[in-house]
Amino acid sequence: MSSSLALLATVFVSCLSSAAVLGYLARYQVAGLRRWLAAHCLFAAASGVLFITHARPPAAAMLASCLIVLAGALLMLQGCRAFVSKAPSRTGEHVALGVSVCAVFYWTWISPNVVARAALMSFLLAYARMAVGWTIWSARVRGRPQYGHWLVLGAALVGGVVYLARGILNAFFAGHALTSAAHTAPDFAFLGVSILSLPILSIGLVMLANDRLMQQVENLATFDDLTGALIRRAFMTRGEALRRTARAAHAELCVAIIDIDDFKAINDRHGHAAGDRVLADFGAEVRRRIRLGDVFGRLGGEEFAILFPHTSMAEAARIVGDMLLAVRCSSPAADGKLAYAFSAGIDECAQADSVSDALAGADAMLYRAKRAGKCRIELAQKESVRQTASDMAGSAF
Repeated sequence: MSSSLALLATVFVSCLSSAAVLGYLARYQVAGLRRWLAAHCLFAAASGVLFITHARPPAAAMLASCLIVLAGALLMLQGCRAFVSKAPSRTGEHVALGVSVCAVFYWTWISPNVVARAALMSFLLAYARMAVGWTIWSARVRGRPQYGHWLVLGAALVGGVVYLARGILNAFFAGHALTSAAHTAPDFAFLGVSILSLPILSIGLVMLANDRLMQQVENLATFDDLTGALIRRAFMTRGEALRRTARAAHAELCVAIIDIDDFKAINDRHGHAAGDRVLADFGAEVRRRIRLGDVFGRLGGEEFAILFPHTSMAEAARIVGDMLLAVRCSSPAADGKLAYAFSAGIDECAQADSVSDALAGADAMLYRAKRAGKCRIELAQKESVRQTASDMAGSAF
């Protein structure tokens, strides 16, 4: 088997292997992954066509292979942009692709020119590879594994630079400074290196997809998907770390427990779907109003907790009061949004022996608020905020 056939066979097997892995991961709904899968299938098809027709590839086979490779390169780039939550398509790229398709058709079918076609294809693939590398690298997240980003960047740069060098060789030196034999050897070497960088790029993309899946699993194990709050275990872990830090620094740290009033009656009267909408609306309202550094958790059912670092109980009560005013006085929406209220208890946390002890103190204040008529906030240590919803509404005007 010749070197070129071995190269095509390697690409074909590599693309099929990557497509198989990506196809397995595609069921997990990772953004951009289906485009990567389609791109690898197209690359495998193009290499397969060239492998079968290697001895004397007809113009139709060569044209089809070039167009398939261009479509695959565009899909891979679009997949990377979708993966990092950017718009996958750009008008300029589509215009350039249309012009390039016409040029490839002209130099393959109407006026065959292998050198011009090779130069054009090399420049286009160099752009696609470098754009893939930059898109992935610029979107890396601190604190997450970055080996896949490094692998994609390295493979993309190697492939992009080599494709660029091959394009320059064909555009400016073929048939001039170099003889045909002298030109063919480096041209094939450039092509071989750039193509062999594709499997490394594919491995990097698979690693990124796997890391995204692990991130989704971690989010499911950390956050409540209905309200966006931390689940109880994650909240307690984060709270203990904050409590130790606040205690060592002699800083203030308050905790509030919030319970939606008459939630069972909402479920019984309007159904559990309406109850879920209330929970989701409450979670959204809290996340809009808490500050950077505050910690929002769901303790279970309709009971929530918020940690307020570097905050006095009076200030924490003001923030929670704003939340109560917002949900109690919101206008019913066209989708049947329900009006609801909540009660809250607030206690100091930094000097407690544990977050559990602080939550117990706040919970006692919550039950005091419930017994006093609901829709109110109670503070520990003889500090209290006793505002009904109407009082809050009146103070807002």
